[in-house]
Amino acid sequence: MLSTILKSLDNIRFGKTDFQMQMKARAFNRRVGTPAPSDTPLVIFAMPLVSRRRSEDWDRVQANLATTLASFMAQSDPNWTVYICGQDRPALPDDDRVHFIETNISDKFYDKGNKRRALISHIAGDLKRDDYYMQFDADDILHPKFVEHVLADNNGRGYLIDTGYFIALAEQRVVALDNFNAFCGSCAAVYVDFRTHKTYTKFLSQHRSHTQIAAYCTLYERPLSAVPFKAALYLTGHGENMYGRRGLLSDRTKTLVEVALSEDDAKATLKEFGVSWVDLV
Repeated sequence: MLSTILKSLDNIRFGKTDFQMQMKARAFNRRVGTPAPSDTPLVIFAMPLVSRRRSEDWDRVQANLATTLASFMAQSDPNWTVYICGQDRPALPDDDRVHFIETNISDKFYDKGNKRRALISHIAGDLKRDDYYMQFDADDILHPKFVEHVLADNNGRGYLIDTGYFIALAEQRVVALDNFNAFCGSCAAVYVDFRTHKTYTKFLSQHRSHTQIAAYCTLYERPLSAVPFKAALYLTGHGENMYGRRGLLSDRTKTLVEVALSEDDAKATLKEFGVSWVDLV
């Protein structure tokens, strides 16, 4: 009983009750209206990166990041940019679309939320344009047609990756996920418009949990469109997953690999994303 009361008080304190969220959405919509998207938006990838000190293996962190960035650079539409926020600068490709934001945020505790807020603030100040903003984990892989699909459709609301693949590296198994956004944080590209004001930072700040982004966007009268193909790989089992650090990955993997693709289908899936097991393990 006491824990329920305390949770309710916290929800009120942080403005998370249903009524407070509805009021926030109405105020936001009154202020920004429904601006038409420009003909030339970008897809922005916002990437919190674990510190060297908190990582299990910094070389592995950098290798994972390199594979993720390679999936961006392999996009059929080159109109994207990525901002990486962390305490330690990793090895990065020589590409003007790749930016690093160094932060002195303490890594003593879980710091991903602080980095998420730092990314939102920096990007809102740096880009005076409209974009599709996507928080992306530094170990996932994007389908090469994703940016092309988003920018060609350009619905002015955003896109949800609700189907994708779970990759169990240790077992070398690939699992198709029909509810991808319930598992992986790299799942939503949300329309923002920084051409005239920074109000969209308040909208983005509500997106604390990837499992709730679609619901929040609907509440804000900006429902996300599902991407009509399996658009991302969720890599696990390399030792640097946040879910793994919480001791929760083993049970998830054991359950999912029971419905894994055949070996041939798994190889074909990886090939579609431009990678092989050799690139990932």
